[in-house]
Amino acid sequence: MKSVIDHIALLVDDLQVAEEWYVSHLKGEVTFRDQKYIRLKVENTNIALIDKKWYPYAHIGILIDSKKDFPENAEIVEHRDGTTGAYVKDPFNNYLEYIWYSDKQKKVFLDD
Repeated sequence: MKSVIDHIALLVDDLQVAEEWYVSHLKGEVTFRDQKYIRLKVENTNIALIDKKWYPYAHIGILIDSKKDFPENAEIVEHRDGTTGAYVKDPFNNYLEYIWYSDKQKKVFLDD
């Protein structure tokens, strides 16, 4: 399995303020928005602005091709946007999310 960064997720207190700030500073394009998170495309990467009231930790999202690639002992989460993530914590309390997209979600979130 190769490691491809899909997104970087940042915890924020206010989604609207965060969106305005990141769009103005990075010229990002909003590709997904709901009441819990906003996803921005910034050149060659994605930034997820995630509301602290709904998410426990920031993370780096690693794209995987198959759910079989999820690490053992990971916390599996079926997200409401149709993606599936597997969270693992490093020795320093940082998180990686191994993320899998269905064919339908690939059309929404990936440039393929």
